[in-house]
Amino acid sequence: MKVLRYCLIWSHAFLLSQFVSAQAIEPKEDKIYANPSVEGMPRGRGVVIGYERLPQFDIESRTDDQSIGNGSGRVRRNNKWDMRLMAPVLNKPQTKLIVGVTYNVEEFNFENMEPSTYSLYRYLEDRDLKSLGLQVAFLRSIDEEKFYLIRLKGELNGDYTQENINITDYLKTTIDMAYGWKKSPHFAWGVGAQFGYTFGRRRLYPGIMYNRTFNDKWGVESIFPANLRFRRNVSEKTILYAGYRLEGASYNLYVNQPPLAQFEDIELRRTDIKALLRLEQEIYDFLWFSVEGGFRQYYRNRIYDVVGSRDELINNDLAGAGYVGVELYLVPPRRFSQK
Repeated sequence: MKVLRYCLIWSHAFLLSQFVSAQAIEPKEDKIYANPSVEGMPRGRGVVIGYERLPQFDIESRTDDQSIGNGSGRVRRNNKWDMRLMAPVLNKPQTKLIVGVTYNVEEFNFENMEPSTYSLYRYLEDRDLKSLGLQVAFLRSIDEEKFYLIRLKGELNGDYTQENINITDYLKTTIDMAYGWKKSPHFAWGVGAQFGYTFGRRRLYPGIMYNRTFNDKWGVESIFPANLRFRRNVSEKTILYAGYRLEGASYNLYVNQPPLAQFEDIELRRTDIKALLRLEQEIYDFLWFSVEGGFRQYYRNRIYDVVGSRDELINNDLAGAGYVGVELYLVPPRRFSQK
């Protein structure tokens, strides 16, 4: 399998805000504490299995290093697999501690390469890149209106195998912090920051959470600028979304093929944006599936000569492409829901 996988940053925090919803799994209490969820949002996901596919799109690579040279080609097939498990280890009305495990892979196949021996494409074609992550999130409700969220996440991102894995070579860490206000059962907002890789290089990024339900049919769910989705509640069992999602990551590659082998530990950083339409449908109470499609536009995709470096080695220009994805996931049964 030939794989390339990028981590989701603020969008993971958005899914987390759904999972820690007090509506999801806690029993009824006389006092209702604040949390990021609002009426109309779906129940949080516990187990997710997903698949995504992009059709063919062109790629051009440019570099000032003459030993590497320029290249071009076509990505014939781009498949992605996504598996997530999230579970509460502490679930009290005022305090929640969530632990999650993620495993993601992505497959690239190239054709029409010019030159046919272009080193970067041949390396990605024959290499499995993975993302294995562990995250811990702490949600604390201060009172009926105020809450805060802290999330720590570590991921092993790159071209490792079971034989050569060295945790320090591939480890990427992310910290999310947010403080919010629950103004009503239909409106919650907050401000926060992330120290992570949304735009490729590790930096501090701000964010604004805005969850609002306008009536029994329409709402919006967002952590701006990472994502924005308008929600249409067709029924209790059917939900439609339209919006966008920003994705970004950094991956360590330890190349053993010339001419890239001279750099040994290069780094791939990328940022792209998806315009999307999404359908979520209940199969049976706790079992749901989703279908998502849209257009994926790559904003930045670059190779750096050393992990953590600011010196760009290869600038990849990837054409935009449509995509389609499906997910099967588990949610808490309705009998555990608090209305």
